Amino acid sequence: MRRTTMKPRADWRPGLRKYPYGVRAMSAGAGWREDACYEFTASQIDLIESVADELHTMIGTAVRHVVDNKLFGALGIRGEAARVLEASWTDYWSGGRPNERAGGLAGRLTLSYDGRDSVKLLACNYDTTEGLFAASLVQRNWREAMAADANQFNGLHEALVERWEELAAGQPGRGLIHLTCATPDPVREGELVYLAATAAEAGIETRLLPLQTIGWDGRRFLDDEGRAISWLAKLYPWDGLTEDAFLHRLRSGGMSVLSPLWCWLWSNHGLLAVLSHLYPRHPNLCRAALDSATLGPCDMVTGRALYGLDAAPQRIVEQGAVVADDGEGVDSHGTVWLETPPGFREEDTRAVLHAWIVGDKCLGMSVRESQDPRVGVDSAVVPHLFRG
Repeated sequence: MRRTTMKPRADWRPGLRKYPYGVRAMSAGAGWREDACYEFTASQIDLIESVADELHTMIGTAVRHVVDNKLFGALGIRGEAARVLEASWTDYWSGGRPNERAGGLAGRLTLSYDGRDSVKLLACNYDTTEGLFAASLVQRNWREAMAADANQFNGLHEALVERWEELAAGQPGRGLIHLTCATPDPVREGELVYLAATAAEAGIETRLLPLQTIGWDGRRFLDDEGRAISWLAKLYPWDGLTEDAFLHRLRSGGMSVLSPLWCWLWSNHGLLAVLSHLYPRHPNLCRAALDSATLGPCDMVTGRALYGLDAAPQRIVEQGAVVADDGEGVDSHGTVWLETPPGFREEDTRAVLHAWIVGDKCLGMSVRESQDPRVGVDSAVVPHLFRG
């Protein structure tokens, strides 16, 4: 893995105009930057893909462990939220095998990679899919324009269309999907435009609406034109939707949500501690615990709130010195403590990989980089390629 600086195009956006939805989706590429590129070998791409596939399977096993042993409380999930989540999981995992029609669309694994042979899981998010547009089409457009002789690990667009087809096939009420986020939010609104376009390619009618306009008539959820919503895709975290009144309505209102409620559990940062317990000394996992005292000495440790997905408050301590601290929010809903690998660093730049899971397979990758050790949700998305 090698980072090279490049001369960026004067404007990367015009190339997206060839897509019917390109102009409306462009705001989702706000974090894109192309003054640097990460080059991999084919064998490194194979390694990352195989590790991501294995981690995805292990995450599923860890979730089953949580549900079977009713460990929701340890992950900060209690009361009605735990009960409805368990029912949602039962719809998906029944008879000892998954019901793919009750599954999610996509997930994202955040990986630390040292550029040689060490790949470790830092986080997983199967709840919201921000970043897909940049990883899929913006990145593809860059390769076509700037590195046409190279390859890129990026089969995301075609995979999303196929996944929509799988989710909708033979399912009543899935000829139309409503897609929503809280507005105004240009980045997520652009992301919804792209997701809607992939659904439309799969033959599904789509309708976008602001989250705050969704109504309830006592029996059903309604869109802003008074039509019943039977299938809803959201770019809004489940941990912000778990008021008891909403959950009661969800159980009786006949609306399926994508990603389903069990995806919240797959995205809870405490799951890293469960994975560490189930797979001690696994080469692709960091040691993690819900109690810092049980973690033991570490050169670098991250304390991260269980809630918050990509924006979860964090505290990073390196060689005994605090290098990043988001304050009291780190401890608000419980904290996971993670022995943090050094990952990729070049001078002041740090980078992580996003491995994208569509259905049950890793089918693409993107790179995020920042001078902030958190390499958070607001860090830059930069292109990658490989040769051979």
